[in-house]
Amino acid sequence: MNAFLARREPPPAAESRAYLLEGALFDERPSITIHDGPDGSFQRMEVRYHRDKIPMVLQRSSDDDAEAARGEVIEFATMCGRRDIAEAVESAEVVIEWNVDRTELDEDAWFALHLWQAWVLGRSQGWLYAPGEGIFDAQLKRRCGERTDHGA
Repeated sequence: MNAFLARREPPPAAESRAYLLEGALFDERPSITIHDGPDGSFQRMEVRYHRDKIPMVLQRSSDDDAEAARGEVIEFATMCGRRDIAEAVESAEVVIEWNVDRTELDEDAWFALHLWQAWVLGRSQGWLYAPGEGIFDAQLKRRCGERTDHGA
């Protein structure tokens, strides 16, 4: 899942960590690791919510990956007749990507993922693209795409 953010940087990872630890309901307290780049910019955040499951990862996309994702989402938004979304994605300052193993997410993990996504998008004026599901606004309302069981 890719997010296209209007701001130059995503919200501070330390604030995101605090938000998840306070608001997400996990059976075990998650281990949250943050990796910044040499210049102090956000690079990667990993949430290990269960010792036997693959962690949820949020990371800054490389330039090549960002451009590939941007092109795919612009085309999709245009096909949906949402030129406004295509323009927002095209002008997004930052592209980040959530890597999750959807088959491993239980109800609590889905809830935490949605909290995390809405928190980041809401503070960054962003759009979320979930392949096979659609494009979602900062409130995780589907604005373009097919309806599925889990939403964003």
